[in-house]
This record gives sequence, C-alpha cells and structure tokens, in this order.
Amino acid sequence: MTYEEIVDIARSIFENADARMIFDHIAIQVNVHGEGSGVFYMEVADRNICIEPYDYYDRDGMVDTDGQTILDICNGVITLDEAMESGRLILYGNDEKLAKLREIKYRNKRLKVNQKLVSKPMSKLVRKPSTRSAQTGSTQTGSTATAKKKAATPKSKDKE
Repeated sequence: MTYEEIVDIARSIFENADARMIFDHIAIQVNVHGEGSGVFYMEVADRNICIEPYDYYDRDGMVDTDGQTILDICNGVITLDEAMESGRLILYGNDEKLAKLREIKYRNKRLKVNQKLVSKPMSKLVRKPSTRSAQTGSTQTGSTATAKKKAATPKSKDKE
C-alpha cells in the first residue's frame, strides 16, 4: 500500500462524512509511519471535511499512526477510540476541539451504515486529572449516586 492509496481511501471515506454538527474549524495533521509513510491533514471547516496530502502548520491536533490503522478505521474494523486504547494511534493537541470529532459520522463500506468516528466520550480517551472535583470536594449522596452506580454497573448474562 502506498501513501497515495492511504490518502485516497481516507479522502473517499471522510470527505463525504456527515459533519453538520461541527461548527468550529478543526485541523488535524496525520503522520503515517511504516508502509505508506507520509503526512496528510484532515480539516473540518464550514461543516465539511477536506483531506489533502500536505503538512498543516496551524493545526489543532496531530495523529501518529501506521497505514493499516488508517485503513482499519476507514473500513470500520476499529473505531478511533479503540485504536487509541490499543496504542495503535496517538492523538496530540487541543482536547476541546478534538472532542468534537465524536460528531463525525462516516459511511462504513463494510457494514453499509453510518458510523460515528468515536463511540466513547473523549474524556474516557484523554486522561487528565479533574481540577474541578478536587477544588470543590463535592461528593454524590443519596439516591442519585445509587442510581448512577446501578446504571454504570454492567449487566451479567445468565448461563444457559
């Protein structure tokens, strides 16, 4: 697989993606390592996505990954958050703007359905200490905390 093939596949998937819910300008440079190595950028502007095979100097974020991971994300084999959790993709930059990538929906060729780029909240992917809860020292009590705890507990499957 060549660099041009990676850029063409990413362009064919994401330039037709649904970014109607993103009102900010977001620019991300993607550094591809290994086979098909090179640099391209993905820009969300005017609720449209543009992918070009160039560096982007005034970027909001940067991605370091390999070509196979890009192809797996484009084909819906894995999501962006799964790639980040496994260490196959590293994302740097402005967390607030990068969190808006959750709103992008792209056409998954394999499943023939629209799929979100990120399925988990960005706060689960980017680990930073929360200064707000440490400063206020607030804790949850009563039935609200119990209801949230029950909602967060996974249900076990019965054995047959």
